[in-house]
Amino acid sequence: MPRYISPQVQYFDSLGVPLNAGKLFFYEPSTLVLKNTYSDSSLAVPNANPVILAVNGSPSVDIWLNGTYRVILKDSLDNVIWDKDPVGGDNSDRVPWTNWVSGITYDTGNVVVASNDRYYVAIQEPNLNQDPTTSPAWWSEIRLLRVYNASETYPANTVIQDTSGFLWRSKVLTAGAAPVLGSAFWEPAIDGFAALSDQSTITNIASGALAKNRFYRLTAAGPFTLPLASTTNSGDKIFIVHDPDVEPVVNASGGDVIRFGTTVLSAANYTGVVLNVGFSCIFVSNGTRWELN
Repeated sequence: MPRYISPQVQYFDSLGVPLNAGKLFFYEPSTLVLKNTYSDSSLAVPNANPVILAVNGSPSVDIWLNGTYRVILKDSLDNVIWDKDPVGGDNSDRVPWTNWVSGITYDTGNVVVASNDRYYVAIQEPNLNQDPTTSPAWWSEIRLLRVYNASETYPANTVIQDTSGFLWRSKVLTAGAAPVLGSAFWEPAIDGFAALSDQSTITNIASGALAKNRFYRLTAAGPFTLPLASTTNSGDKIFIVHDPDVEPVVNASGGDVIRFGTTVLSAANYTGVVLNVGFSCIFVSNGTRWELN
């Protein structure tokens, strides 16, 4: 069952003062018929309705939902602060995302559905009265990625992932055509891949030397070795994905270094770059070193 917003939510009046003794009323959607919320995830113990807010403007009990509600927030004198309908709507623990509500304080990491029906995650706190659609300093939009399904029709420019972890972008309205290199329907979704000199194969490799401008699937921990940067041109790339249960080691050649962010990783100090489980990346040459993106 989904929890109502956050276990540490606070409510405030129009002056920003915590809504001491405020009241949260829960109703059946589009009605004024009271509907129970619960203090436990198994929905065994119903809360009082309304739920009375404490001195700090927070509910004094956990609030677990059972489906969709109309929620009305009032102050201690029964003046309506806001009226939201619908709220909730999914009984899965895996999708506890509800509509963004002004007057609620969100914590970093809380996910909401904004007025444009898109998902946003809070990136700082306390996050109060910051509309996700207009407040990029407070919210980042998140998007859910589909896995390719032969039964689905994809509009042009839809990005999907295949079962091996590769990302693809549909060129046109597409149905029933599996994403492969050279397809008239799909192209790799990684920018710059079209410029690779060899697009005919995706090379599976368990260890050994990597070549510039190739696309590799690393099937074991390796180790793997990058070519000398001095033998490449600036902008040459090596695209890598790897099997989800391995953490490959990629080493620079000779005296080369691999730069990752602001940190220089050198053979003198490190055994190599260990790619995290489920990681995909691009090594980009600038002619003198490799940069990990």
